[in-house]
Amino acid sequence: MGQEFDFDTLADRENIGCMKLLETPNIVKKAGLISFAGAEADFKTAPVIIDGIIRRAQNGFLGYTVPDEAYRSTICSWMRKERHWQIEPEWIVPAGGTIRSVATAIRMTIQPGEGMIVQPPVYHRYKQAADRTGRKTVYNPLKLVDGRYEMDFGHLERCMANPNNRLMILCNPHNPIGQVWRPEDLAKVARLARQYQVTVFSDEIFAETVYNGHWTQPYSEAPDAWEHAIVSTSLGKAFSLTGVNFANLIIPNRGLREAFIAQRNADHYGSIEPLAHAAMMAAYTDEGARWVRAMNDYVLDNIRLVRGFFNQHLPQVSAFESEGAFILWIDWRGLGLPQDELHVFLEEQALFLTDRGEEYGPGGEGFTRMNMASPRAEVKKVLDRLLCAAKQRGFAR
Repeated sequence: MGQEFDFDTLADRENIGCMKLLETPNIVKKAGLISFAGAEADFKTAPVIIDGIIRRAQNGFLGYTVPDEAYRSTICSWMRKERHWQIEPEWIVPAGGTIRSVATAIRMTIQPGEGMIVQPPVYHRYKQAADRTGRKTVYNPLKLVDGRYEMDFGHLERCMANPNNRLMILCNPHNPIGQVWRPEDLAKVARLARQYQVTVFSDEIFAETVYNGHWTQPYSEAPDAWEHAIVSTSLGKAFSLTGVNFANLIIPNRGLREAFIAQRNADHYGSIEPLAHAAMMAAYTDEGARWVRAMNDYVLDNIRLVRGFFNQHLPQVSAFESEGAFILWIDWRGLGLPQDELHVFLEEQALFLTDRGEEYGPGGEGFTRMNMASPRAEVKKVLDRLLCAAKQRGFAR
């Protein structure tokens, strides 16, 4: 096969309660296609994790599990080697997933009716967490300038200056646009957050999935960020383990860490799932690092394939150059179709199932997000179908 790991085989998802498969319309499945919605890899989980889980299960005891010294030292080693990030063992706070942790940060930081700042287009479940806890979502929309998104720091300062907005959710790499924030961007955010005493929760679960030499600087490493930073890390994206809901938060400031732990425990957190513990210990190894690098190389080739397709056949459609996260942000506005008609064309005629851009808030209209962590043969099949549908509508050449 010419590669150490198998990314060409579509994981068998029948009869296991797979959400993505169950939500795929029958017309798509009957056409022999898959859905490219959802930021979940279609690859089998990293073999090193499967082996680690099997070993733990064969131990025969799956009782209450806590972050022991080996657990913490393994995380510290991974962050140092793979993210160039020197953390201390006591900074690590296990939790039941990133979005659950966002909800914990919301309850800890702001009261019902107060505001949480996000930067749309952005992952919609942040707003969902705020809605479910009775808090407001305050938008600082990103600006699209010459094919790259920029933060509006003037507007961000006005948002932070409001004493009711004491929490910001940062996404890096940014979902859905696939952009890695530059160190100077993070420094500006940190300076404003410190000035206005805003806590910043940085969702970095895609941090290891980066391309073309990009690097995800941990937010807490930005100047002025240490005191107010909560950084969320996870295995879910980089190792195809999205169904095991757990995260490790890195919180350097002791006071903030203790406040978060108190709220986490009040939210009925118990202990680490034993298989999550086993998965983490197995993933954060040299073999796990090889898996991540190999997957990133494979995904990058998929991204190049899709962008090349649009350049050749649908030049009025543009796919952004993804810097991180295995997603592709596609701009369909050049087709000149109203929003509803665009969805009919993509989802009913082309059977090109992606995530609708408007789900990500203001600025997402006319865009879609495509999962790129899929076997290449599946990507080619859906592009062939898209090309046929586009030719029928007179869009493609």
